[in-house]
Amino acid sequence: MYTRILYKKAYRLLKDSTPLKFDCGLICSSKCCSGDSDMGMYIYPGEEVMFEGHEDFLFIRQDKLRDTDVLFAVCNGKCNRRYRPLACRIFPFTPYIDEKGRLTVIEDPRAKYICPLLSGSIDLGIDTAFKRNVLNAFRALIRDDEIRRFICLLSSALDEYRKLTG
Repeated sequence: MYTRILYKKAYRLLKDSTPLKFDCGLICSSKCCSGDSDMGMYIYPGEEVMFEGHEDFLFIRQDKLRDTDVLFAVCNGKCNRRYRPLACRIFPFTPYIDEKGRLTVIEDPRAKYICPLLSGSIDLGIDTAFKRNVLNAFRALIRDDEIRRFICLLSSALDEYRKLTG
């Protein structure tokens, strides 16, 4: 129950917020939504309660993040945007907790190879209100210890990814 309330608040904070003032999927033909069974998004701890009864567009499976069991969502390419996972709502950004325990929102380094907003080839001006809304959503979510631990784990994995990809 508590988790559902947290995610409803986060979803509400992000309700009409997007990186651009228009559907950025028009620029890249929605590359972030057209992967295969190996491409998808991590589901934040407890977030799966938000998809109950709406799984027709989403396949959720067990996966590993480092040595930790996590849930991973793969979309069939025709998502119901109202029920899309939090990671999809905030793409191409991700929450990040640094070594001092500070929460920020960063460009997801894994996204720079698929998202033209991060490639540097075009500058369409990412909406600063969007990043602020993402930060506010995660400020609410990290009150939950399990979600905070997950974001720390994700942050550590992203640090390793950046080292490997330069």
